[in-house]
Amino acid sequence: MKRACFYLRLFPGTEAEYDRRHAPIWADQQSAIRDSGISNMSGFRRGTDVWYYAECQPDGKTAFAKLGASKANATWNDSFGPIIAELTQADGERIWFEEIFHANGGGAGPFERGLFALVVHPDRLADYDRRHADPWPEMMRALDEAGFHNYTGFRRGSQVVYYGEFHPDMATATGAIARFSTKTDPMRAPARRGEGDVRPSALPKEHSESGARRPSHFAAPDPAVTRRE
Repeated sequence: MKRACFYLRLFPGTEAEYDRRHAPIWADQQSAIRDSGISNMSGFRRGTDVWYYAECQPDGKTAFAKLGASKANATWNDSFGPIIAELTQADGERIWFEEIFHANGGGAGPFERGLFALVVHPDRLADYDRRHADPWPEMMRALDEAGFHNYTGFRRGSQVVYYGEFHPDMATATGAIARFSTKTDPMRAPARRGEGDVRPSALPKEHSESGARRPSHFAAPDPAVTRRE
């Protein structure tokens, strides 16, 4: 299984209709998603920006190529022509974000799925990736104790998005991790005085400094739309 994240953009003014169509999605599209090897798929929207997280067999590109070849998905996509402004790159591939970080602690019980975005300084991208490839053990323990489960970072250029399953909910978990001192946090501590690694996304605030609301979740084998598990 490989985790995957991709982006799409809506035409302004279509946000409410996009959400309505995902609550829930068509039954044949749900079946096509499962049959393509895609599970635990959640979509998050902030304004006209939408990100999707999914767990794919054997990987994201293969699973979504199989989904794209299905009749149900072709009909589904055609219906979104007036709504989705940007879905793929010039070569026809989805706008993928690459995984740079994963932590899988966080405990058991009720949880809330969530996603937030941040922007990395263009001069610090290599340093940002390096820090996340070898995170401090103290930070990993703090994420675990705060309730961050299946917490995964994906980057495309300077933009980074984090998906997580937060115990018992996103506000509680992010509040707990905020109490972990930034002086010992390798993900945010600046390398030089006055210069930080990251800045919040320019997107408006909601869950966190740049969180996104979640209009849909498709879980295999039961793809019912849920907010908390």
